[in-house]
Amino acid sequence: MLRTSLSLLLFAAAATVMPVRAEKIATPAIAAPDVAHAKKYAQDGISVSLPGNWTVTENTAMDEGGGRALGIEADKPDFETLGLDITLQVYPEDIAPSLQGAAEFLVERQIDGSKNYSQPKHADYKLGGRFPALVSRYNHNVFGADSPYAKRVDLYALKPCGEGWVCLLYAQTVAANESAASAGMAKLYETVKFAPAQE
Repeated sequence: MLRTSLSLLLFAAAATVMPVRAEKIATPAIAAPDVAHAKKYAQDGISVSLPGNWTVTENTAMDEGGGRALGIEADKPDFETLGLDITLQVYPEDIAPSLQGAAEFLVERQIDGSKNYSQPKHADYKLGGRFPALVSRYNHNVFGADSPYAKRVDLYALKPCGEGWVCLLYAQTVAANESAASAGMAKLYETVKFAPAQE
């Protein structure tokens, strides 16, 4: 499974033991994506331009269909900065999920039946103000209302990215990182292509 933000897991574990006091924890949002200095990534049939301060951390084969999955992280200057992870999955178009179906499934998997989350609200969205997407907003009620970890924002986008292939991009993050996620994902959405090597 593609990695989840370590900092979020550690803070979530701590929250089950004692309340998290936001005023005592420095939690700056992730830096804006450096789209002006984008870098090209091309491997295993995937080509995409990344913000200059984002890094591909995983590239694995999907369980079926011959597609690929990338894990992408926004660079962090320190442990306290709120992490931002992006997932890019490539599906054959005949088994690709719908955008709504993918969003609902992934949010439910994130919540996993826990009563510590509010009911997610889904809405149409534009990545970077340009590309069609969905947003899911909900609260993680273990954290106090003023905690940066309380308000969750998930972004989902789906696009044809090659002949017979569909790419799903998503980020499950916190509201403070929404702007950075939206702008950086727009760069990925605009440039991603997939063409598997011919055997």
